[in-house]
Amino acid sequence: MGKLQVMRVFALAPMPATATDLALASFPPAGRLDYKVTRQGDDIGTQSVEFIRDGDRLTVRTHVDIAVAMLGITMFRFTHVAEEQWQGGRLMQITSQTNDDGEPRKVDLRLDGDRLRGTYNGRAVDYPASLIPASLWHPATVQQTVLLDPIKGRDRNVTIADKGEEPIKVRGQTVTAHHYSITGQIMREIWYGPDGQVVQVRFPAKDGSQINVLLR
Repeated sequence: MGKLQVMRVFALAPMPATATDLALASFPPAGRLDYKVTRQGDDIGTQSVEFIRDGDRLTVRTHVDIAVAMLGITMFRFTHVAEEQWQGGRLMQITSQTNDDGEPRKVDLRLDGDRLRGTYNGRAVDYPASLIPASLWHPATVQQTVLLDPIKGRDRNVTIADKGEEPIKVRGQTVTAHHYSITGQIMREIWYGPDGQVVQVRFPAKDGSQINVLLR
């Protein structure tokens, strides 16, 4: 599995700060990943994740744009823009603005000593600095028992199970991906490709339908 195997070793073994720093020093590489979002097989939107490197600084920008329409009428609208600032393997700041079907959500958290402090919709929030956002790209995501919700600025308790390797079709080709299942206060099925990047995510929508996010 090459690089994926290395990254998953970081994720499954106890991870001292030096291992995290080493992983983030070279992973993920600078670039942009684009995804299509489908619901019950129908295209409903797009997602992109951009990684920008400047020395030991890593900026991660996420854009999501989803619209569900019926008979030409938009029934559901979701947009999300987030930015994570990392330095030396530490999360320095995370901000996001979301239109959750008409409900505005805004997160602004910054590193303050050993805490992440800031606001969600103007209300003060305070979390351990070790908390990892549930943006799923981080190599230590699958090791966590608590993740930071980047939309609502809350800490979420999760259980993560290793489902092993599975063949999935990405960009018209079959690849061997590593499947993890997140349950608890966040529900996600995630597949990581041979290079350690997220290639597919699946989760239930509020109405019980399945949302699929696939690398394109």
